[in-house]
Amino acid sequence: MASKITFCALLFCFFLLFASEMQITEAKYCRKPSKGWNGKCFEKKCDNWCKNKDHEDYGDCYKGHCYCYYKC
Repeated sequence: MASKITFCALLFCFFLLFASEMQITEAKYCRKPSKGWNGKCFEKKCDNWCKNKDHEDYGDCYKGHCYCYYKC
């Protein structure tokens, strides 16, 4: 009986130790104005522009201007 409790306690400590080691980090994105975008910003067009022309991860409108986002 004591060995079963010891085994369960050690198993619990093992999972506790390794669960704290496996942390998922989210990619942080930085924003910069699009290099060649002119005029009013439209979400879909801005996103396509940033991906295809500026070669960034995605684009989004912010205060009426097109901004491209990339991993910092």
